[in-house]
Amino acid sequence: MGPEPGASSFGDAVPSFDDAVPPYGRATGAPDSARYQDHFQDHFPGQDPEPAVLSRGGGRRAATSAKAARKRRRIPAWLEILGYVVVSLTLTSLIKVFLVQMYYIPSPSMEPTTYKGDRVFVDKISTWVGGAPARGQVIVFHDPHHWMGQSTGSTGALNLPDLLATVGILPDQHDDLLIKRIIGVQGDTIECKSADGPLFRNDVAVDESSYIMNGKNGRPCANGVYKVTIPKGNLWVLGDNREHSGDSSWNYLKKGSDAGFVPTGNVVGHVVGVVSWLRDDHPAGS
Repeated sequence: MGPEPGASSFGDAVPSFDDAVPPYGRATGAPDSARYQDHFQDHFPGQDPEPAVLSRGGGRRAATSAKAARKRRRIPAWLEILGYVVVSLTLTSLIKVFLVQMYYIPSPSMEPTTYKGDRVFVDKISTWVGGAPARGQVIVFHDPHHWMGQSTGSTGALNLPDLLATVGILPDQHDDLLIKRIIGVQGDTIECKSADGPLFRNDVAVDESSYIMNGKNGRPCANGVYKVTIPKGNLWVLGDNREHSGDSSWNYLKKGSDAGFVPTGNVVGHVVGVVSWLRDDHPAGS
């Protein structure tokens, strides 16, 4: 006689499929959905329980949680700080090279516009994009014809102030840089008929009382009498403190020839701001 329905040939009862396998996506003995959600909300109010995810092989894999993400290894703090420093110095250097740089004023030749010890901000972008120097601008430029005598130059040794100036933290104090005001551009004729002035540009007297030392009582032609026509690609620059300025007029009268002209290629940029409170004799800086 054959086996009874529902029994194997070994005499064991064959379980039904529903009795042998728990509901899909839920392990044996797991709490029902409502109780599980209530339990989760008691411990984590305001959050939704994350469902279990079945792997391809039928195992259970926990979904990645916010807590697990927080436990991931982070970049060491010192490395983050180093990164910030490198990025900051890089941006500062780029700004200094292409946009704006600060320079230190070492002499009184531009008083009363700037005083010895002042710092000036120089716009360099105009030079980079081809902006032509204009009359009346106060510019910083490289010494064209040894106006300052023999330059000491660089010794090649590591110098902290120079390094900080290179990245823009300190003002540039290179010994071959000068600051003067543009009086004439190429094609202009500049003439001084007497030491007391006025100065003539293209046969028209120039009113310089708004910036020259001592205003209307100043001496625009203090260095002497001369008449020059500025060659192409050059500038004529004078200090606002004419009696104490080794400028175009002084060098032209003392050295002659082309010694008074400044090639436009020597221009670093024009002054857009002056910081006075850092100088030693300023009330805020003393």
